[in-house]
Formats: sequence, C-alpha cells, structure tokens
Amino acid sequence: MIVLEDTTLYERLAAFFLLTVRLSAMFVAAPFFSASALSVPVRVAFAMAFALVAVASINVPPFDLFSIKGVLLVAHEIIIGAAIGLTVQLAFAAVSMAGEQIAASMGIGFASMIDPQTGSQSPVLTQFMSIMLLLIFLVVEGHHVLLRHVVASYSVLPVGGDFLDPKMFLDITKAAGLIFSAAFIIGLPLIAALFFVNIIVGLLTRVAPQMNIFSIGFPLTIFVGFVLLTIALPSLSKTIASFLHVVSQITRDVILAGTGK
Repeated sequence: MIVLEDTTLYERLAAFFLLTVRLSAMFVAAPFFSASALSVPVRVAFAMAFALVAVASINVPPFDLFSIKGVLLVAHEIIIGAAIGLTVQLAFAAVSMAGEQIAASMGIGFASMIDPQTGSQSPVLTQFMSIMLLLIFLVVEGHHVLLRHVVASYSVLPVGGDFLDPKMFLDITKAAGLIFSAAFIIGLPLIAALFFVNIIVGLLTRVAPQMNIFSIGFPLTIFVGFVLLTIALPSLSKTIASFLHVVSQITRDVILAGTGK
C-alpha cells in the first residue's frame, strides 16, 4: 500500500505546477498553439497533459510556492516558455508583414477581415499567407520541433537552476530583426514587379492624359499581382520552409544563450 505524506504530496503538486507554467507560457506565445480558435481551457489541458507526462522524468527541487523563491521560480519558468514561443512567432510576424506590403502594392490593402489566427483585423492577402505558413509549419512538423525545444530546455535550463543570462534577451532582440529582413526577402520579388507595373501605368497616363488611371491602373495592378503571386507560390513555399528551419536554429541558440554559452 502506497501512502503519500502531506509534504511529499505538496512537493509533487508544486513540481507539477512549475512544469505547467513553462509549457503554458509557450502555448500562449507560440504560433498554432496560441491561435484564437484554441480556447484557454484547451491550452490549459494541453499544458497539464504534457506536464503530467514530464513530471516523472524531470527533476524539480523542493521549494515553497508561496515564498519569494517560489515567485522567482515561477517568473523564471514564464520567461523561458514565453521566449521559446515568441522566437518561433517571429516567422509568422515576418510573413504577415510581407503580406501587408504586397497587399498595399497591389492596392487591396483596404480589403481586411478578422484573422482567425490572431483575432485581429488584417488584409485578406496577409491572412492567405499566414494560413499558408501555418500549413507549411504543420507539414514540416514545426509543432513537434517546438515541443522538442521545450523538452530540451529542461535539460539546458533546469527548473530551479541559475537565473537566465542577459545574453538570452539580447539574442531575442537580435532575432526580432529577422521580421524585417525575412519580410523583405519574401515580398521583394512581388513588390518590385508591382512597382514596375505602377511605373508603366504612370508613363501611360503621361502619354495619354485622357486615360482614366482609376479604371485601368487599379484593375491591372490587382490582376498582375494575383498572376505573379500564383506563379511565385512554389518558390515562396520553399523560402518559407527554409525560413522556418532558420527560426528553429535561432530558437535553439536562444535557449543555449540562457545558460551564458
């Protein structure tokens, strides 16, 4: 007969809670898991299920949850989980920025609706590219890689270990620059092509002032934009997939940076 003392039971519940905190912070910040379609109870259930599996294999030192040390440990776990999820979220932010720039160049930036991924209003083209990125993310098993990163973080950044090295926050800030560089790489071909289309329309307007630019220029820009987007979809998918691989490496580097290595 197994008898659990009050102290042992409290330590196991505290360890389970602490493991749930890091996973919950990751689920709140990471793509796919943070989608508005997934309600808070579903995310909590996911976090508790993974923590229940991990609690037997991950060593959590005894601590008083209602002490200053316990509060610091909870904050420590929240920062680690949020940092992992936020780093992967940079890929989705970059694609969203590229979609907004392409939509503005095509003249359909005003066509907006509620994005089911974030719950905010964004251009339709941005939603299309975000959904495409989400499908690629699932096809390349990005959600599995993300969970493996979280599990590996318990070995590199153990629960109750030393506080995070400031280099981790510096690396996250540097990784945020990928939003602009990746958005530039993804959207540059289409934006450049549409820019030349606008130049041609402008030249035609100067040659034939009687031509109505609103009745010719806007439909032409939209039509050419959709044609170019259809042609560029295969190469665009490969670019996004390779970018996800880069983000995975950056996430690994961010986790290692927390140890000061």
